Amino acid sequence: MPAQRKSVEISLKQQAIDWIESKGGGIPSRAEPHFRQLGWRVSASAYRKWWRDRDQIRTESVARFRLFGGGRKPLLGVVEDELVDLLYDKRLRKEKATREWIASTAIALFQASRTEKQHEDDPIRFVASDPWVQGFMKRNCLTLRKRTNLTTLGDDELVERA
Repeated sequence: MPAQRKSVEISLKQQAIDWIESKGGGIPSRAEPHFRQLGWRVSASAYRKWWRDRDQIRTESVARFRLFGGGRKPLLGVVEDELVDLLYDKRLRKEKATREWIASTAIALFQASRTEKQHEDDPIRFVASDPWVQGFMKRNCLTLRKRTNLTTLGDDELVERA
């Protein structure tokens, strides 16, 4: 079973950067054997990355684990904003917006947002799958109304059911 990833606090990263500066001679890979003796299980590549980001690490709060701005960025940032605007406009006109409409509009907006050169240089295959639509709706706090058959019933039948 592979070892699980363990987060390292910013304070420990700062300690490693200080050691690299003082006793490591500015060479990050020298930190691995030193800190391995202290019981740290961190690879040399992590020390090199911390050394590259040392200015950010020094200014960050010591209680944090990760630098601000880390993590995955939305693939379709501007396109998603346009899609939300279109969805709000559609709702203001009292038109029905379905998951299928959201998916097809997202694909059309994505294709329109990229030039032919961008597509050749960096081909991104975007599929507006059901999980993507679900995540999009969750990210933007959107819900779709549930369909009911009560509108097809007459007034007398509705009164009897109530």
